Amino acid sequence: MTDTVFACFDVETTRLDPASGHVIEIAVVRIATNGRSEGEWSTLVNPGTEDLGRVDIHGIQLSWLAGAPTFGEIAGDLATFMSGCVPVAHNASFDCGFLRAEWERAGLGRIDLEALDTLPLAKNLGLPGRLADLTTALGIPLNGAHMALGDSRALAGVLIALLARADNPVHTPPFDPPLLTPAASGRFAHRSIPAP
Repeated sequence: MTDTVFACFDVETTRLDPASGHVIEIAVVRIATNGRSEGEWSTLVNPGTEDLGRVDIHGIQLSWLAGAPTFGEIAGDLATFMSGCVPVAHNASFDCGFLRAEWERAGLGRIDLEALDTLPLAKNLGLPGRLADLTTALGIPLNGAHMALGDSRALAGVLIALLARADNPVHTPPFDPPLLTPAASGRFAHRSIPAP
């Protein structure tokens, strides 16, 4: 696993159910097994609705999303940035479920996305399940909790710490996305999130 690059990702959403909720922010932090940073990508996502759900939790304001791209507009960049990396999420069924739902809603068909889940890895080691508690237990900084980029950065640190402790981490295949055209800009979108 020495050459493995992981794509640690997190989504912020309008609801807890992907059938009725939408992704409004996504971030991916790539990190190698040795802890070397391999880049970051993040963007706000316009969900096409004014109902943002629990703003008190994710902190994302409607005005921030006015000029944000739709999921269909960022799907190519997201797929390209994660391509060849092992996807990683904390409580992966939640994040993967939303990405699969958004992929289909954007008219892109089905996407085969599996992720290494740090939640059972932590629990198998007798560590807390909540990301905030887990970062505290492992001494990993968590700056900007409930913001996709902050959570993804913390997740990258958590992953490296868990891999160092786990005897047999679950093996997840690298992401092999369908062919899509990246955004017209020809570069990955990286949009800063305004401070609250």
